Amino acid sequence: MKGFRIVILILILVLAGTSQISALDVGGSVSSATSFSTSAGLANEEGVGLWLETGKSGPYSFKTKLDFIFSASDPGFYFNPDYLKLDALYEDLEYGPSVLATSLGRFRMSDFSGKIFSQKLDGFSINFSYPAVELRLSAGYTGLFFADTGSLLTTSPSTTMSKTDAAQKSNAADLFEALTDPAAAGRALFQSPRAVEIITLTLPQVLLRQSITLSFVAQEDMRPMFDILSGYSAVPAVLLQEGESIYYGDQGGAVDTQYIGAGVSGPLIDSLYHKVYYYFGTGRAMSYTTDASSATGSSYSYDTIISHLAGFSLDYYMSWLFNSKVGLAVSFSTGDADATTYFEGNTSGDYNQFLPITNGGGGIIFSPGISNIISGNLSFSAKPLENLDIPFVSSAQFVLNAMPFFRTVAGPVYVSGINPAYTGNYLGTEIDLTVNLRPFSDLGIITQLGYFLPEISAFTAADPIFMAKLNVSFSY
Repeated sequence: MKGFRIVILILILVLAGTSQISALDVGGSVSSATSFSTSAGLANEEGVGLWLETGKSGPYSFKTKLDFIFSASDPGFYFNPDYLKLDALYEDLEYGPSVLATSLGRFRMSDFSGKIFSQKLDGFSINFSYPAVELRLSAGYTGLFFADTGSLLTTSPSTTMSKTDAAQKSNAADLFEALTDPAAAGRALFQSPRAVEIITLTLPQVLLRQSITLSFVAQEDMRPMFDILSGYSAVPAVLLQEGESIYYGDQGGAVDTQYIGAGVSGPLIDSLYHKVYYYFGTGRAMSYTTDASSATGSSYSYDTIISHLAGFSLDYYMSWLFNSKVGLAVSFSTGDADATTYFEGNTSGDYNQFLPITNGGGGIIFSPGISNIISGNLSFSAKPLENLDIPFVSSAQFVLNAMPFFRTVAGPVYVSGINPAYTGNYLGTEIDLTVNLRPFSDLGIITQLGYFLPEISAFTAADPIFMAKLNVSFSY
């Protein structure tokens, strides 16, 4: 509960610090999310949000939002501090950058590709904007996010990069359980403790209207440091040490990673835009490999991660055809053919599995993550009703996506149910239809339909899956 007291203290201090900024604007939101799939059945969550914002006083502004979620399908109450940040914007500076922007608190951060890291952090961000270059420095911490905050209405995914992370996530308790249920003692309240740093250097339209971006992303598992400090958590997360000869299926070591990337984006011709990116991933992860001196013939040791991620996208905008857009995106990430499990499963040589910090990526049904995957996405979006004088529906946007998925090598991917005997690469194809409707500025309705057709021999249960989702939100 010490971590929970830290969250409350930070909230009180930031709110107190905003009392001198300006008058407060307070409001709320109600939301409902329902999903049905032929594999998981019916799920429903209802949410109430409270938000607070200040007007800009000098360079400063502040905003926060707290969400309270009730799950009807899996009965439980969840509390989620969605964001809480203090922004500062300095313009027309006499010396240094032309614009200096800072953010402090809880807010979303992302690398330039959105593939390595794209979620909320507790931390800070500083953006220096010069006429010919832009530099952004961001850093934060994941260990103050509650481990269990629901699923349908949750806006930030969890960071799971090791067997210890996965075990902590599977043994998570939500805040209300921790406060009211004695049986929840010993279960994890917070997510895995990791520090994340992002450095992004952008040269906007440096040549032929093309922008060049250089990026460095890193994350460190903080458990080795916390093992030195006593009393951090009531749930100790003991890490495996190098030299241990007994195999543990649900326990691992520290996973630390670094990513060096570059990208080019901009228009190719009028209305046609592209983006190309590449990341080299390295770091360390625990492996259970052959060791002749061990009593079992194998032992744990840290192996170097050598991995790659690459991708591109093309988007063609047609304002003359219902404000439509046609898009094509392809991404490639390396896998480890000799790995026995997705997390820390390497058995020989370098660890070649690409490990993004943020898990996820794919369709609304099949989301295997950006690891050991070659995926494509052919998309089309349009607003065919915007010129019709029909109340409520003229704002409707239709988005159609077709996504095939392939394994890069015949190794593990971040999804359950893969047939261990399958040696092929093709996993299946998903088709999704999304309808975004905003009849009023404060009312949003999102309807999603998905159909995943798996490769029969690739999964232990290879039935096609249909899913429907409905998300309604109203702000006041």
